[in-house]
Amino acid sequence: MILLATAMQFLASIGRGAEGDTWVRKADMPTPRVGLSTCVVNGKIFAIGGYREAGASGLRINEAYDPVTDSWTRKTDMPTARLMLASAAVNGKIYAIGGDQAFVTSPLRIVEEYDPTTDTWTRKADMPTTRSGPAAAVFDGKIYVIGGLTTFGATPLSTVEVYDPLTDTWEGKRAMPTPRGLLHVSIVGGKIFAIGSAAPPSGPWLPTVEMYDPVTDTWSRKANMPTPRGLSAGGTANGRIYVIGGKDCCTAFATVEEYDPLNNTWTRRANMWTTNPAIPSRRWNFSGSEVNGRIYAIGGAFDPAAPHPGVPLVLEYTPPVIPPVLQMNLVQSAGQGVLRLEWLSRTDCLDLLQTQDQLQPGSWTDVESFPGTGETLIKDIPANEPAAFYRVQRQLQ
Repeated sequence: MILLATAMQFLASIGRGAEGDTWVRKADMPTPRVGLSTCVVNGKIFAIGGYREAGASGLRINEAYDPVTDSWTRKTDMPTARLMLASAAVNGKIYAIGGDQAFVTSPLRIVEEYDPTTDTWTRKADMPTTRSGPAAAVFDGKIYVIGGLTTFGATPLSTVEVYDPLTDTWEGKRAMPTPRGLLHVSIVGGKIFAIGSAAPPSGPWLPTVEMYDPVTDTWSRKANMPTPRGLSAGGTANGRIYVIGGKDCCTAFATVEEYDPLNNTWTRRANMWTTNPAIPSRRWNFSGSEVNGRIYAIGGAFDPAAPHPGVPLVLEYTPPVIPPVLQMNLVQSAGQGVLRLEWLSRTDCLDLLQTQDQLQPGSWTDVESFPGTGETLIKDIPANEPAAFYRVQRQLQ
């Protein structure tokens, strides 16, 4: 009876699939701005740089948002004023990379490291390629900086360069197949996805999706995003990528599209929107960061036409809960005082066993990974462990 109850507890914990896909307004950012970059360290979002409106120079501003208290704190300004920069966090420190002193007129290759613990900045080795509007992702402790622009109206870059914070050095990697700037990147399952793009002033505005494997240094083409656009933002949750907002030549978007890397498919989700008070939902050139499974859309502009003043708006998006599907059993093993957890994996998955001891569904702790090829997988569990939830989550092979 105990074994059956535990198995039922697992099934109940993943059975509410349609939750989420909602937007909520949060405390405004103190400084309205466009073209900023955000990064997460220890559950707090740091909003760095940007500009106030069309024609304005870049900013040095650094403000931190705490999702738990829904409050903002001013931090030490970035040494170099800039907009359209990339940023990434490694080992509790943030790296502000490239960008521009004004909009695609004076690109930079400056790299500055911010330590939230000491609230101080340090100059680091310059990026080899001067560029504005690149994107960045972290894999295995290194920062991959992808694409970008050199001047307004010039052909975008396909450049990929990797920064190692431990050695303060840069290394070139295989170029992205489609040259792009002002694109969105996300990483899922150790693969980097480069999504959409813009090449001002007239485009093209692309729906292109290309996947980069840092281990093999290779690129492959994936299913196009349904809405061609650049200057979008977003994040990842539950192994899926959310691309939010952005613009094309003439229109700003409220559109949210979800990409499933495992099945290489796109799904339309709830548009960016909030009430009390009602706020225009179309937004571009903002920044997005994920904390505890929620994505925060910060700053940006509503109007695609100049002077497109920056806004302080912060919206929190809760993605839909998408439970895994599998068969699962708990049986008594031959070993004394040991239970055996067995499940049948799906052929298109890697299986990640997770456990949750007396917590709310949704906050899971990684335990161990197993390769899944449709076989029955096994995990031994001490019988005297506290009651726990278990889940198998899909990951890229």
